[in-house]
Amino acid sequence: MSELPPIPRPEQLPLPQPPGQRRIVLPPHRERARRPWSVRAREWIRRNLFPSPGGTTLTILSAGFLGILVAGVIWFVFFDANWNVITANRWLLFAGSFPRDEAWRLWTSIAVVMFLIGLAYGTWSSLGRRDSLFIVLTGAFVIFLMAHGGAAIWSSIWFLVAIGLLYVGYYLTIWMPRETSMRRVWQQRVVGGLLAVSLPLVLIILMANGGATTRQFDGFVLNLILAPVGIVGGLVIAIPLALGRASTMRTIKWTCTAYIEIVRGAPLLGWLFVALFILTDVIGDNLIINTMVVLAVFTGAYMAEYIRGGLQALPSGQYEAAQAVGLTKMQSMQLIILPQALRISIPPIVGQAIAIWKDTTLVTIILTLRELKGNADSAIAQSEFIPDRIEAYVFVAVVFWVVAFMMSRVSQRLERAQGIGER
Repeated sequence: MSELPPIPRPEQLPLPQPPGQRRIVLPPHRERARRPWSVRAREWIRRNLFPSPGGTTLTILSAGFLGILVAGVIWFVFFDANWNVITANRWLLFAGSFPRDEAWRLWTSIAVVMFLIGLAYGTWSSLGRRDSLFIVLTGAFVIFLMAHGGAAIWSSIWFLVAIGLLYVGYYLTIWMPRETSMRRVWQQRVVGGLLAVSLPLVLIILMANGGATTRQFDGFVLNLILAPVGIVGGLVIAIPLALGRASTMRTIKWTCTAYIEIVRGAPLLGWLFVALFILTDVIGDNLIINTMVVLAVFTGAYMAEYIRGGLQALPSGQYEAAQAVGLTKMQSMQLIILPQALRISIPPIVGQAIAIWKDTTLVTIILTLRELKGNADSAIAQSEFIPDRIEAYVFVAVVFWVVAFMMSRVSQRLERAQGIGER
């Protein structure tokens, strides 16, 4: 016969719970979080850095390589490099030939953009500590570029005003209800409309009433104007192109296919030659306008293929469900199919946006326009800064990397909000 289990002693019995209360069982990650920080840190190090002899070897080799790399970067930045080529040419790198006495137009534009960013954050996301830290660092960098001559005090004041407007826009929208309602829909439409007209509004501020001419758009300001036009204009062109290529009407399909294949078949440098020699005779001799057209046309061909891939990725049940509820083909495309295709296409579209942001440096090679990299060439052409080429190009590379990193982070946050990649 099997032995009976031992009778528990009184001290081994569970304590009685007060009436009306139950014992709370925390999930595993909450139970782990209750342990001391030192214990969790040791477990993380053992699990991620030294899980096995092979993992330990890779950790040591990686740490040695990173140590050498970081030491080299620190030595170059703080001891070896001569950053006078940057500090002495800050305005040249930032705005080039933009009139210095009209710098208030640049600061007003920055303040407007910061206010719109605050509205967008309050409508679709939230500002965390990392976002605020990044905003402060970016603003300090802009102050450094614009604080020419005796403008250091004014640049600091304008920066504080711009940061204040960002948080004003944020708190104007963050308190509004997030649940789906007509008020929420109108909020999104208004903020989206303001973002859509932000670039024309900035151009009006920069050029109205005797402001700068397009010939005076120079330096980093030119990059900041060309890239958004290429990205937004490309997306506007891409959506009808993608729908046309997916159409069952052969004439429309063949026309859109021919456009996409012809544009993608030539490099951007070739299309910039078109802007220089052909568009000048068609739409005028304003090189900045011609370059905007070329960037939008070129970007639209690539984005159209990404959106078409999103359309093909949708299961046929989505089309059948739209027909089952009585929607017309236009309504089903507008309300069901296209939003899902755009959602799927966010990662490649953002990748193309980052590519076109970096490709704005090509305008200096073909055209007479001088963006950030072109003005860096002008800075190191000065006799006293000829040996400082590496410093100038490192500065330009870091600036482009920071903006590309910002775009990538915004894309990741948007993907998480839309649940892309979750199963």
